[in-house]
Amino acid sequence: MFNKVVIAGVGLIGGSLGLAMIRRNLAREVVGVDPAAENLALAERLGAVHRAGVLAEVLPGAELFILAAPIGVTLGVLEMAIPYLTSGTIVTDVGSVKGRLLERARKMVPEGVYLVGGHPMAGLEVAGVAGAREDLFEGASYVLTPDPHTHPLVLDKLKKLIQGIGANPVEMAAGDHDRAVAAISHLPHLLAATLVNTVTAEPNPDQLLKLAGGGFRDTTRIAASNASMWRDILLTNRDRVLETLRQFRGQLEEMEQAIENFDSQQLVYGLERARNVRAALPENRTYLKKR
Repeated sequence: MFNKVVIAGVGLIGGSLGLAMIRRNLAREVVGVDPAAENLALAERLGAVHRAGVLAEVLPGAELFILAAPIGVTLGVLEMAIPYLTSGTIVTDVGSVKGRLLERARKMVPEGVYLVGGHPMAGLEVAGVAGAREDLFEGASYVLTPDPHTHPLVLDKLKKLIQGIGANPVEMAAGDHDRAVAAISHLPHLLAATLVNTVTAEPNPDQLLKLAGGGFRDTTRIAASNASMWRDILLTNRDRVLETLRQFRGQLEEMEQAIENFDSQQLVYGLERARNVRAALPENRTYLKKR
């Protein structure tokens, strides 16, 4: 158990972390910091934090500092926090891009403060603490990106916290993480948004959208996420995303050629291969099973 945890950015992820830690007795005190006063007040009412404050007042003496702000402002928040960090404090984040962010963050963190990148592979298409759930992380993978200098006891403490909120800790190098999420998270968001934009560019898009059934809705669900947040994610992971886009374009061209050449064998092969992989994909998210 942590004595005092400070969460900077009490939105969906930060709020859900706070809820899980409080309700499962993983922290004696969870303090929230957020620029949106209404959101912070709601976090208190929902029990996602015990109390609210500002960095200068609440950070001294904190055992764990969680950077849960949007990725575009994470380093700015860390910079503001530096003067108030106590030796021995563990600093972690929840951002979906690790390499470039951690490289800069390590240069900022003072000696005696432990920095370990983190990324819970969980989320919803809502923003703010109003959508926070205690069980958001149940069954989800939670990536940690330690470096060779990470203290084993620090890593062990974070793993126990992750297990305590119901998630499965996974250790990865920062570069491997960024390559992975470019394929399984960032590319799908681009594809969902592009599919919606393709349909809306058609003649009579309103009529088409009225006909849209479950397949279209399921495929484009993540396109409803916050655009500014995704802009920052995609640009921060720019190189990996571009690599993955090129790979996708190659796969799409193969399917296009099969249709153009009336190559039913190649078309069936591509569809069957995808069907088999998708059918074997485990559903490990507990709260999704409850829907």
